[in-house]
Amino acid sequence: MRRLRAIKAEPVTCPVASALGGHAPGWAAGSPSSSAGSALLAAHPPGHSTPPAALLHRCTAASPAMHALAARRAFGSLASKIHPQLPLTPRESQQLLNLLTTSFRSHLDREHPTAPSDRLLPTTSTELACVEQPTRLPSSYDSAADHIASILANPLFARRPQRRASDASAAVAADVLKDPLAWFLDHVALGTADVAKASLCIHMLHKTQSKPNARRRSLSPSNPGARPASIIAEWLRTSGAEASKDFMAIPMTANGLPKESLVHTLVPMLLAEGNQTPLWRWYSCECTQNNTLTAAQVAEFKSQLLKQMVASTHTRDEALTVFLQACRQVGADESPVTGPRLKSLQVVGSHLVNQIVANTQVPCTPALYEEFALSTQSWLLTWKPVVQAMLCLCHPTQPDPQPALGLIRHPDSIIGPTTLKQSRQKFMVRMCLAAAQQLIKEEKFSDAQLAMEFTKEHFSDMVLMKYRPANQKASVQKKMAEEKKNVALLDRLLLT
Repeated sequence: MRRLRAIKAEPVTCPVASALGGHAPGWAAGSPSSSAGSALLAAHPPGHSTPPAALLHRCTAASPAMHALAARRAFGSLASKIHPQLPLTPRESQQLLNLLTTSFRSHLDREHPTAPSDRLLPTTSTELACVEQPTRLPSSYDSAADHIASILANPLFARRPQRRASDASAAVAADVLKDPLAWFLDHVALGTADVAKASLCIHMLHKTQSKPNARRRSLSPSNPGARPASIIAEWLRTSGAEASKDFMAIPMTANGLPKESLVHTLVPMLLAEGNQTPLWRWYSCECTQNNTLTAAQVAEFKSQLLKQMVASTHTRDEALTVFLQACRQVGADESPVTGPRLKSLQVVGSHLVNQIVANTQVPCTPALYEEFALSTQSWLLTWKPVVQAMLCLCHPTQPDPQPALGLIRHPDSIIGPTTLKQSRQKFMVRMCLAAAQQLIKEEKFSDAQLAMEFTKEHFSDMVLMKYRPANQKASVQKKMAEEKKNVALLDRLLLT
């Protein structure tokens, strides 16, 4: 018993005890070994059942790494107490910010890689010389920035709505009359805007614009300098309404004629603002994802859209340029088109042909005119030879009657066993008369007589002009003058 008490009273002199805080030789307090022992003591508090041999093994095995870690911690703690960390200078702050930004973007590109660009690299020396600055490769940061910018640019965040009481109908009507654009933007901000409200807004703005003093004041008092048509077109895009039935389905009358809709008023205003991007996007849209629209409705929408674009031009060159751009949009310059696109080109192309035939004195660039005549290969079917022959006769600088004369000599491909429609009969008569007049100018009288005999043989009732519209005196006089002119031309040819 006394021996046991003596053992308990003796100090512990083993290395493990020293590591746990003892005073054995070579294990002085404050030394790296003592710090390691403190760490070991924290990991294995008194009362732990780990055998001393295991503690000794762990201490000797982990001592180098633990010594270094403990030394660094102790030095850092002592240095922070003696010399507190100074704030970063502006240059150091900017360097740190640049480092964090670069690291974040690299991590973003690594986690969300972008697809390689489809843009072709310059191959010739001329193309290389045109490249002034190297273009930066697309990154995830650019995509994220564009996405956030598109969200912030949404019309829903562009305006704070002016909320009114539910019984303020008179005030709402006054707002519509006073500032239609602000009224519509309030509904956009509230999320209650629709195609009907956009149509009302554009209709009111169009009426305001048509007034004599419209140029001297802004269309929107609360948004001076705003482009209303572009704003509404952007709302149609962001809301998805531009592919909806409410926007694309053109209402029709009982006679099958199109009624005025939003697109009829929106197109000239967009062209006046110099914004054609929405128009070509609507024309190129296939609208295959929307099952509520039929092919006939899509074809009618494209026809009315292109017709309004052509009608809003000021010169014949502008009208032909718009039509040829539409042909390129649908690939008509490469292969014949079909479906809704074909109908739109046929409707507008035929309208342009009638305008050219009705007034050949309107100035036009020969190159544009010839390109338009060549485009008929892709959107005309059986009536193609007649229209092309007529366009050759109406050439602005070099009218050519030979294609029309070839059809007159071999009419089997045009006049078959079936009777032509009255509109086509009138067109054939105009072509034959124009060919005869041009042949007379060229002093080819025998060919001119052949053209007149063909007209008299196949379209005698049309040449004599026996029908008279009711209650149209001016029209009757014009028809009589044309009849006398045709008879005089026939008499002149018979005398020769």
